[in-house]
Amino acid sequence: MSPNATYKYQSSFKATVFCLGISLFLGACSSVSSLVGGRHKHDYAQNFETMQRYNFNPASDSLASNQDFLFIKNSGVQLAIENVMAGKKLRKERNMVPDFWLNYYFTGEKGMTVAQLNQQFNYNLGLAWDDKYGTGKGIANISHHFSRRTLIIDLVSRDNNRLIWRGSAPTGITADDNEQSIRNALDKAVAVIMAPFPPENNFESIKTPVFDE
Repeated sequence: MSPNATYKYQSSFKATVFCLGISLFLGACSSVSSLVGGRHKHDYAQNFETMQRYNFNPASDSLASNQDFLFIKNSGVQLAIENVMAGKKLRKERNMVPDFWLNYYFTGEKGMTVAQLNQQFNYNLGLAWDDKYGTGKGIANISHHFSRRTLIIDLVSRDNNRLIWRGSAPTGITADDNEQSIRNALDKAVAVIMAPFPPENNFESIKTPVFDE
């Protein structure tokens, strides 16, 4: 083989390997693309360093017949959350009042607004709530719309049902998917949602108030 032919062959081979590598990379990315863009927000006045014990908030009567909630509950989301929390050295409290309650929800095929979700759990937002989905000025953007098939995890104050942390991520799952596919998707979604918890503790209790006194 001539030097020119050898050079062309090597160049062609390298290009082929490069393209194959890119294809594999994009393929790997596409397999988790539905989980990209997990969103998080929290109350900047909350001291998260003191929170070590949690439990799942007892389901309200309205959730007992909510098909989207029952679907995600029966799909094993609580176990996925417990596994991630254990990795963060946070303990599920079974016998005493926990440091915080944990809620979760699934938006199903229609999606829902922040206002609908907050009403579902009757949350107290408080004045220090900084809504990263919207204004970021200490007021809640209740018009934000969660896309369909999104998993949402909320952390709530044990004392007054005050929402102190929220994370969400799309899952892509439906009731028609097989059990293993649902479990795998939930494991990934929970990992994405809980990755930044606990948030960096700024503890900005002197945050600019929402209303002028």
